[in-house]
Amino acid sequence: MPFANYLLCIGAVAVSAAFNNTTSLGNAYGVCVIFVTFFDTFMVMLASVIVWRFPPYLVIVPWLTIACMDGAFLSSALTKVPSGAWFTFTMAVVLASFFILWRYGKEQQWTAEAQDRQPTSHFIKADPEGGYRLSQTHGGEKLSVIRGVGIFFDKGGNSAPLVFSQFTRKFAAVPEVAVFFHMRPLEKPSVPSDEQFTVTPMALPNCYRVVLRHGYMDDVAALAVAANIFREVRLYVAARQHTIGAPSAPKDEGQTLSEGTEATPDPIQPPQMPAPAFPTPRLHVHQLDEAYQHRVLYVSGKEEMIIRAGAPWYRRALLRAFLFVRHNTRTKMANLNVPTDQLVEIGFVKEL
Repeated sequence: MPFANYLLCIGAVAVSAAFNNTTSLGNAYGVCVIFVTFFDTFMVMLASVIVWRFPPYLVIVPWLTIACMDGAFLSSALTKVPSGAWFTFTMAVVLASFFILWRYGKEQQWTAEAQDRQPTSHFIKADPEGGYRLSQTHGGEKLSVIRGVGIFFDKGGNSAPLVFSQFTRKFAAVPEVAVFFHMRPLEKPSVPSDEQFTVTPMALPNCYRVVLRHGYMDDVAALAVAANIFREVRLYVAARQHTIGAPSAPKDEGQTLSEGTEATPDPIQPPQMPAPAFPTPRLHVHQLDEAYQHRVLYVSGKEEMIIRAGAPWYRRALLRAFLFVRHNTRTKMANLNVPTDQLVEIGFVKEL
């Protein structure tokens, strides 16, 4: 938000200096204001009918009255387009084109990523000897266990993150303790510190999903990621260690977390429920402490996007423009204070 405010400040000064004329600047400003009121009239009408459920016959007359007045003002303002108001239309077209392009590209990216996002049980199987191995579709290789804590950055917040599946397939190994870390922005300024983190056990033993819920004014860069994640997981493990009865059932990894919701531990399951896909030994606090003291690795994905062969020319043009913008933007990782010497990037290619 501070960076956006600085950009707006610079833009306002630049526009004022470029016009150097209060009449032209007033024309541009006037068209902008009347367009806002004109669109607001339509948006309030839609909200009244769709959201507030007012009968259409109660809405149509007030809406037509105000829309006609706004339309008269707008038609008058449009006569000022040659003498300064053209700037408003130019900025609107440029910004709208950028946002539409970004949305289109991200939807194509999310669709491509969703095809490979699967529960851990789809590519990791329990070994009869007590360990783990890749599923037969991924080679069936036995997996070794790396001492320490592995924090995998999870963009989707459901199933296993792509970077985890890529890590296990390429290194044939799993960390002693695995954490899927997902950052979930909410549409409010700030989230209280005691409501920011939620911990959910996954189907794979010693594997947890930690969700950081934050508002748009929260400074996530100030968070010590590993320390906060370790604290939250340790509190969860300690609470389970003192719980009387059966351990919590692992979360269904195919369940999607909707935007603005938080992950919560599943309730304790009765004994008659079927056994999970993996054995579920409890992780003790001292084991977690030892793993954390031994090593902490941050594992992120280095995703390279390419355009699928045979795509129509207009789709190729749009995706090329999106990929250019994407290569020149900051990622969520840039906002986190992650030690470079503990960061591992796993590269993989996705077709759009």
